[in-house]
Amino acid sequence: MNVAILGLGRFGSQLARELARLRVDVLAVDREGTRVNAVVETVLLAAEGNVEDVEFLESLSLHNYDSVVVAIGGDVATSVLVALTLKLRLRLGHVVAKASTAEHARALELAGADAVVNPELESAQRLAHTLGSSEISDYMALGGAQGIARVRAPHSATGWAIGDLDVEGRYNVFLLARLREDSVSFNPALNEIVQTGDFWIVAGRDDHLREMQR
Repeated sequence: MNVAILGLGRFGSQLARELARLRVDVLAVDREGTRVNAVVETVLLAAEGNVEDVEFLESLSLHNYDSVVVAIGGDVATSVLVALTLKLRLRLGHVVAKASTAEHARALELAGADAVVNPELESAQRLAHTLGSSEISDYMALGGAQGIARVRAPHSATGWAIGDLDVEGRYNVFLLARLREDSVSFNPALNEIVQTGDFWIVAGRDDHLREMQR
């Protein structure tokens, strides 16, 4: 897999480093040489240039990349323009764009971006659902007041076999996986006994996720 990242602000730089850590071939691009130099030893390729320049974009051979990420969230006009260029002029197959607001996200969608991410919104949602709850350590919104959460297995479940608990009926959530120290069990067996310290990955309504811990 290979990915091109256009824009090396905090989001783009961190994404480049994380992808490189996962052994993904990364092309990192920014108009500021200092940002390019900061990741040049981490990624496979790095280039300095103006991504608003169509000829420069064409010179990057972006068709050779599985995904191109427009990580220019702070400049709405530029990010939308670049997304439009990538989709309509270069006709790239998969373009992901970073948005800073709901309006920005909508503009990127209209520009043809295949996926839009809003890290600030996602971080705020995650914090809102984990703040004040020592039992919910991570959360991802699914929309419609529903989500997926990493929660400590309820104390009331300890010592019970998962099949005897009727997790869906008792807690109104779907149990997707069990985490125990360094092991993960997806769709855990019905005869598995819940142990102290277990974590569950569960999906359901936000209010039901919180009620699990009461």
